[in-house]
Parts: sequence; C-alpha cells; structure tokens
Amino acid sequence: MRLSFIQPRLKEDGCGELTVVELSFFGGVNEIGGNKILLQDGKTRVFLDFGLSFGLQGTYYDEYLQARSFGTIDEYVAFGLLPGIKGLYRQDHLVHTSPKHELLDSKKAAEAVVISHAHMDHVGLVPYLRPDIQLVGSGTTHNILSYFQETTDGDAQDFCDWYPSFRLISMKRGEGMKRATSTDLESEKKTREYTTLQKGRPRQLGDIEVVMYPVDHSLPGSDAYVITTSSGTIAYTGDLRFHGYNSGTTREFAKALEGADVKVLLCEGTRASEKPGFTEETLGKELTRVFGSTKKLVLVNYSARDTSRLLTLSKAAAACGRRLLINPKQAYYLKVLRDGGEKVLPAENDVDILLPRKGWGVWGNSDYDEKNQKEDYTRSYPKAVREHLFQQSNLVTPQDVADSQTDYVVTCSFYEINLLHDLKPEEGSCFIWSQSEPYDEETVIDFNRVKNWLTHFGLGEPLRLHCSGHMCGEEIEQLIESTNPGVVVPIHTEKPDLFKKWHKNVMVVQRNGVLSV
Repeated sequence: MRLSFIQPRLKEDGCGELTVVELSFFGGVNEIGGNKILLQDGKTRVFLDFGLSFGLQGTYYDEYLQARSFGTIDEYVAFGLLPGIKGLYRQDHLVHTSPKHELLDSKKAAEAVVISHAHMDHVGLVPYLRPDIQLVGSGTTHNILSYFQETTDGDAQDFCDWYPSFRLISMKRGEGMKRATSTDLESEKKTREYTTLQKGRPRQLGDIEVVMYPVDHSLPGSDAYVITTSSGTIAYTGDLRFHGYNSGTTREFAKALEGADVKVLLCEGTRASEKPGFTEETLGKELTRVFGSTKKLVLVNYSARDTSRLLTLSKAAAACGRRLLINPKQAYYLKVLRDGGEKVLPAENDVDILLPRKGWGVWGNSDYDEKNQKEDYTRSYPKAVREHLFQQSNLVTPQDVADSQTDYVVTCSFYEINLLHDLKPEEGSCFIWSQSEPYDEETVIDFNRVKNWLTHFGLGEPLRLHCSGHMCGEEIEQLIESTNPGVVVPIHTEKPDLFKKWHKNVMVVQRNGVLSV
C-alpha cells in the first residue's frame, strides 16, 4: 500500500506565512457530504468540517470489510478519505504503525475545526485528529458529539474525550500485561478543547474572524458561518433549508450575507436539481391525514437524530389520538438534548418508549427475576442508555402494541424491521418511509430488503412522505442572488455545473483542488 502525503501549498514571504488566502478541498466537492475544507490565512490553518465521505468509503469498504483498527489512518489516507497532512492526526495511532511515521510532527497542522453540524459526513473523521486541535461550533453540536461518545464503542468515537490507544497495562491479578480499555485509562483521558460560539458574536481564530449563524437543517445545532480573512469575506453554508420549524434562522443568515460583501460563497447544493417539496408543516398535515385514515398500526422509518421529524410525528400522532413510540436510544438522545437546552423537541409526555425484545426475550416474563429480565439489554444498549431506560415509567412492550394497534405510531428503522414479528401488524396497517431516498447500491439493497419484509407481513409498498433537510434549486438560486458573491463554489453536491445558470462566476473544484482568494 502506497501512501500519498500532501503538504498544503504555501507561498512564503520569508516569515513562514501564506501570502494569499487559500481554500484546499479534501472532500465535499462533486459528492454529497465528506466536507473537509482547509482555510489558510497567514499562519492560520482552520478546517471547515472534517467529515466522512460515504460514497468514497463505499468504494473500498462495506459492513463486513472495514479498515483495520491499527492502520485506519494509513488506509484512509491511501484511498483519499483523509488528507495526508503531517501534524494532523493522533500520534498514538501513527507511532503504533511506525515509530518514524511520515505523518508525525510535533507541531499541529491546524488550529481548529469549525463544525457546521454533527452529521457524520461533516464530523465523522474528527476522532482521528490529534487532541490539541480545537473544535468550534454550537453547544448543541457538542451535546450530540457527547451522545455519540457515550453510546458507541472504540477509539473511532473519541469525539469529546480522547483516550490513548494500543496501550498495555499490568494485570491487576497475577502476572503479565493486558490491553487497556478506556476505563483503565480514565486518569489519562484528555478532553478535546471545544469552543461554543454564540449567534452573531465574532470569534478570533488566529488571523481570521468567525461569526456563527444558526440555520435550519434536519439536525439540531446546525450552523452556517461568515469568515473574515485578509483577502475578504468567505461564507460557508454548511447544510441548510428554508422550510423547517427553524426556517427563520436560515433567513437571518441569508439577510446577513446581503451586506457582507462576500468574496467567496461555499454553497451546498444537495438538491440543486430538485423543485420545492413538503415543508415540515405541510408534511405534518399529510401525516395527520394518513394516521387518521389508517385502520390499524402505523410504522414510520425516519432518520433517528432528526428531531424536527420526531416533533412532526408526535404532533400528527397526538392529533389522531395515537401515541408515538420511540426506541431506547432515541429516548436517551432526547434526554441529552433537553438537558442541553434544545427547544424544538417533542414534549416528554408526548412520546413513549417501545422496549423491544432482546437477548433471551424474557422482559415481562414473571418466570424470571428483574435482574435476569434486564440482562436481555446489557449487550444491546450502552450503560447510559440502560440507566435512563429503566428509570422511565412510559415503557410499552411489543405485545401491548400488537393488542392495541389503533393506539400507536411506531418508529421503525431498517435495523428494527424484525420488530414486525412481535408487533404482528394486522390488515389495514401501513409503513411510511420518511427519510431520504436510497442514494447508492448498498442503500438500494437495504431498501429492497425492507420491502421484502413489508410484503411478507402484508403491508405492501412503503408510503413515501418526506421533507428534505436541504435547499431545493430555486432556494439555492435565491440565496446566491441575494448574496451576490464574487465567486460561488458548489459543495455537497453531485451536480455543481447547475450552479452556472445562477451565477456568472462559478468555480467547480475537484478533490484536492486549491482556490486562491
């Protein structure tokens, strides 16, 4: 395996500083997601997001063919999933691979990563960064990153707290050494520095000034940024839309751009070729109609961290006299967000928790004591989720649902589809697909599996009712027109050439391309 190492292009003036502002695109161009954009101004180097490219990852890996844990950084650099920049990555991984690894450097290669939001295509590669690189974003984004770390295992989830990897420690009993876990290394834990930005308040990062604007998206805590550099103003949209519950925030961002004399607009274009669809409110009306006309059980597949959709579902269910049921991890996710002050959420008494059968499947069986009933969930859910779960009084069993099918709306993802065996949906039930359409070969295969399950249980074709988290083409055109930037760079899109009909100066950048500002 041959590695390709990149040193960001520099023009020296004798003081080691970049004499022009440059944007280097290591992801997020000619693809949806994978945003990794390096902004360099003088001595300052800041990344705009550090996300995983699902498309490129799927070119080399799948569910059962994963990067090897000891060599993930090397493999990802070789395949272009990570930029080969010295001084960027966690040294415990690099030294374990080779004590003289070519990417090792005592000096960090970037001051910060400015995070637009906590979707994996924007933050998924953060755990591989060295811990002294600052993270910058909203408080809600930090809460979601903490949730990820609490509810998943492995050093690939070190979003907030960083634990040394590949460490041997002495056995507590007997002789010999053992591989240390995060519990063993709690005293060596390093907390990644995270700077929480406030709406509209400038923050200095080295030679640049960053101003955060909350925007509406399918994930709470999403932000766009206006960045002042020595060469002028750069605007970064992240991912946004104008048709959700927080659409007013997106309009405020658009208004701020009108008077900002934007030199470069980094503009997302996920839905550049699409026309307007449902708003979150009109989707809610349609869901209310469907829930009300469905004679038996309603099941809905939605993106698990989309709290706007969860609020829409809870409102529609309540309007029809039904209870919305979510799974234990979703319930804990809502708790984390509520504790952090997030407002656009279902009320606690508007949702119940469906406790699926796991392990031996003996929950509720009086032949087993409480300890053995709870044992079903020890391997299924992380400790934090379990502790929250068994403090709740609003637990509903699959048998409860099977016995009273007109009383519930059940959230049911691809990975929960085997619930149908226990829910026993009767004739007159329906399954609603309320998330993005399958976007590649793997997700098409998954979608076809779902349809096979639905056919088996007599549910027919899924009913597709969805409201996107992204702008459509008309909205992109309006944003560009009102901003009137010097240059538009399409990002987060597979159709960048469509932008050329909306602006006279569109730069279509390739992966690893560099734009001088």
